[in-house]
Amino acid sequence: MSIKGFSRNSQDQVGSIKTTWSYFYIPTKKSLIDKALDFYMLSLMSLSLAILTKKAIKASLKQEWQKATNLNSEILKTYPKNLDAKIRLGRCYIQARDFNKAKKIFKEVLEVDPINSLALKNLELAKNQKVECSNNGNLRTKSLIKEPGTTYEVKVDIKTKGVEKEDFVSGEELTFKIKKKSIDLYKNKNGKKVVVGSIEDSYVTQRIKCAFDKKAKVLITFIRWKGNEIIVLVKTSISVFKPDKIEIRPYLRKGAIEEPEIEIEIEEEGTE
Repeated sequence: MSIKGFSRNSQDQVGSIKTTWSYFYIPTKKSLIDKALDFYMLSLMSLSLAILTKKAIKASLKQEWQKATNLNSEILKTYPKNLDAKIRLGRCYIQARDFNKAKKIFKEVLEVDPINSLALKNLELAKNQKVECSNNGNLRTKSLIKEPGTTYEVKVDIKTKGVEKEDFVSGEELTFKIKKKSIDLYKNKNGKKVVVGSIEDSYVTQRIKCAFDKKAKVLITFIRWKGNEIIVLVKTSISVFKPDKIEIRPYLRKGAIEEPEIEIEIEEEGTE
């Protein structure tokens, strides 16, 4: 339920209470009763604000950026001067790489509070088009874990001008499009989807297609930048890749294999 909807319900409740009071009591100090009822209505609105704020923070912690964006935007419809909601919304824009909107909202915060450290820090990130890694240490780290049969590391040549090392964050998920002989990779930059390069390795392409045919989930994440190429990790929800070969040496218990006895001739001393 939106805050506005909550407010309308609150006003209906207040009107109902006023009507009930009129049957039993004719107030001599009407202003005091109105103040009490207004306080009650504001309390209900504050409760609604607290609930939405809690949900917005929870969504951000779970990195559900679109949900967090919607919740903070809902708060600002009723409370347009709420600086905390603006800062949270600005951080959502940064995570979505919509840096223009992020810069605009942080500038609005700094107009009211010029020394707000969070706004200053995030405005700098937005200007440099950088995404700050999450402090909880869970920023897509699971997508970087290698598992036999379900992950494969592959190199991709950068083909698009203007795509630089600073545009990427380790663990960042890349969108992709399957073609006949390759896999095109995309990323969001300045709120737009741009082509990064293509996976042209025939084995990897064939394995990704196989995963899709089996209705499996496929995730492609950026690992690191190397020269004019990037290293990405392909991860599938089912085993489609050949596991790396591991040299296995059998364990031999000490004394399990009998060593051949060595015959030693002992010369006997002759007697003179």
